[in-house]
Amino acid sequence: MLKLPPINRNLKLLLTMNSFFALANGLLMPVLYPYLLHLGLKGGDVGLLNGIMGLSMAVSLVPAAYLADAKGRKPLALAALSTSPLAILLLLTGNPVALVASFALNGVLSAAANVSLNPLFADSVEKDQHMDAVFSFSQILSLIFSSVGAALTWPLLSMSTQLGGVVGSYRAAFLLCALFFTASIFLLLGVKESRGRRTERFSLKVSPVALKLAGLGGLIAFGAGIGIWNINYWFSRKYGVEAAELGALSIAGNLVMVATTALAPAFSSKLGTLSAVVLLQLSSIPLFLMVALSASFIHAAAFYTLRSAIMNASNPLVSSLQMRLVKPGERARMSMLNVLAWQVAGAAGAMLGGYLMDAWLDMPIYITCVIYLAQTALFYAALRPHVTNRR
Repeated sequence: MLKLPPINRNLKLLLTMNSFFALANGLLMPVLYPYLLHLGLKGGDVGLLNGIMGLSMAVSLVPAAYLADAKGRKPLALAALSTSPLAILLLLTGNPVALVASFALNGVLSAAANVSLNPLFADSVEKDQHMDAVFSFSQILSLIFSSVGAALTWPLLSMSTQLGGVVGSYRAAFLLCALFFTASIFLLLGVKESRGRRTERFSLKVSPVALKLAGLGGLIAFGAGIGIWNINYWFSRKYGVEAAELGALSIAGNLVMVATTALAPAFSSKLGTLSAVVLLQLSSIPLFLMVALSASFIHAAAFYTLRSAIMNASNPLVSSLQMRLVKPGERARMSMLNVLAWQVAGAAGAMLGGYLMDAWLDMPIYITCVIYLAQTALFYAALRPHVTNRR
């Protein structure tokens, strides 16, 4: 089971901030794609919006990393969080230009948040050997609060008559999301960043292992972009479900994921982090295949819940492995490179997956399963020498 080390003040603030962030995203995700479907968007349109978000994030990463290096991680994170409500509020109009602006702005802000918050969080963990437990605990908290956010879709939809219909309920949800993102800003204000005075110039140079990690992340992101990024739209289109059903799916997935994530560090301590990641990823692939083969939403949702719980239990282990395999001074650049690879590949996958969905609805899922299988084999083969050398 998960054994937590002592949690310092910085980590308490960051964990609480992440919880508010998860609350907002937990409400946003079940609402966004049914909302886009109600606006009349097709699979290609949704894939294009996700692609725009991914590409805008990718082109923003290097400037964001430079600013984090020059001005500090906390100021950049504050700037990103302060602008996040605007990206949400742009969705309210339903105007195509505003939708593009919202997704593009969200990509820019996500770039800033990723290169600043992830290293800030890692630097707040006092010992490297505690990272598996702390990263796993962070994901557990995020899952719990994401479930609370998803549950808010039910009262909002029950008030749809007063709010002007289903679309009105979705717009009310966007307002709540903006409020939750605003609350996270005040928690970040209390975080202290330890920064020595820099004498070297900003550099994009990274180690070979960082390049390997980013390449492997990019490959799995391409698969995720094809079959996962548009999955809520897929559920809505294939089974005709709305945010209430997608919210229930999110909650069920999060609750099961809490259990698998809590067990992941113990799993890692017995098998080793690398082997644990590989086994978890391999176990999830047949379950995702069954999602496409399911005749009803209930069956598809059950398989998807199990798949997500197993696959995502590996995420904190992967993050911990990345932070341990690179030097502390390289962590911000590693985060930047990893997110860059993830977003470029994921954006390409999302656009491709959206158009494939219009041709054959289930095709993206089959392609994702093949890519995940190949990535898992490469992940083990490429990183095993580096893990062995650190023992």
